[in-house]
Amino acid sequence: MKLVAAGAKILFSRVGQVLANAVVVLVVAKTLGPEGQGHYSLTVAVAMLLAALLGGGMGLAAVPPLRQNKVPAGRMLKAQMIWASGMVVVLILLAWWSTGGDAANILQDRLGWFAGLGFLAAVAATGFLGFDIFSYDLLARGRLVVGAVVNGSRAFGHLVLILALGVTGTLTFGRSVGVFALAQVAGMLVMLVILLREIRRPVPDSQDVSIREFIGRTGFSGDDSEDIPADLAGRSLPGLILYNLRRGWLGQISAVAYFLLLRLDQGLLEYYRGAAEVGIYSIAVYMGEMLWLLPGALTPLLIHSSAAHASDPDRDRTAARAVRIGILLSLAAGLPLFILAEPLLALLAGGEFKESGLALRALLPGIVAFAPGVVLAGDFIGRGKPHWNTQASVLTVVVNVVAGVLLIPRHGPVGAAWASSIAYACGSAVMLARFRQVTRMSLRGLILGWT
Repeated sequence: MKLVAAGAKILFSRVGQVLANAVVVLVVAKTLGPEGQGHYSLTVAVAMLLAALLGGGMGLAAVPPLRQNKVPAGRMLKAQMIWASGMVVVLILLAWWSTGGDAANILQDRLGWFAGLGFLAAVAATGFLGFDIFSYDLLARGRLVVGAVVNGSRAFGHLVLILALGVTGTLTFGRSVGVFALAQVAGMLVMLVILLREIRRPVPDSQDVSIREFIGRTGFSGDDSEDIPADLAGRSLPGLILYNLRRGWLGQISAVAYFLLLRLDQGLLEYYRGAAEVGIYSIAVYMGEMLWLLPGALTPLLIHSSAAHASDPDRDRTAARAVRIGILLSLAAGLPLFILAEPLLALLAGGEFKESGLALRALLPGIVAFAPGVVLAGDFIGRGKPHWNTQASVLTVVVNVVAGVLLIPRHGPVGAAWASSIAYACGSAVMLARFRQVTRMSLRGLILGWT
């Protein structure tokens, strides 16, 4: 695999996505104010959590059998679509439940929801869920750059719609959520169209050496090929769904835990200090986490390259090189942002968000520290070890909750930021230790590239 070439294409798309997302957040924040921005951020978090809970690991579990040509891509997609359709029904029922009774009152008080907003959140969750499944299917076929390009285009379209509402003075909380939901569904549909065209190709259009060529040279078919049932291609669609659920549930727990790691601190902040302080903190979170889009550009490459057999001499070296690149990218973007955080956010978001700069400074050390974890998450998935991500994520969530309970009541957004930084550093340390254990690589060799 040409790591730099493919990574550069993904990185280019990620930079556009970063800029578009940054402008969207700032426009929404300046228009809606701290409380409105808090409600918007929490609503986005609800949609993402629902998608993570209901995904079932349908895309994650399909990567090894699809890449190793153990099951036809079209048949796997049919099974995935059946599951996704069932989850859409669940989302509709949840949205209907949110419109009345105690649930409606709680959601109105905590999230600012009005009647019908739950359906917009359900639409957004559907977009997230489908996009995730189709992204993994395309990664399995070697289409490493597609997801990043579509993500960048989706972010730009979202920005155009938000700017149009802002310029015309019609940007409200409900419309901001509606535009967000529309962008997610549009991205999902584009990915589905690309996937349908891709699976009609008889040979994967891979940017790497295909698995069949690798088998021809080495005689191996992958680390876990012996664990893939020989009769998988002949199983019924319900049988494929059950296979994905059994193989993917641990990875899906990791996705849920990872989401909680990113957003549970906002829930704690809302509980202790209110939605307005969530709005202030969320600006820092969005700005800081955008740095992860840079090392995250390497994740699709590693999901694909690390799925090779352990005898492939390039597998571990590629992953280690990706870790070093991820750290350098995060540092290069994080250091100037740390220096400029307070004046920059005060200028862009306004005086109401002055404390966002302080929170961002407290958050950035953890953001940079977790850059290796962002990269290694793809490596662990490619190795067929998604439960390593789960273990690290669960530990990190526990640390985040404990630190948040201690720091948030007294220090508000800045306390939430320090709690997250501590948790991110712990999670990254665990993932680096796991990687070193399996590769027998020294810390000096991993971080500095010295042998």
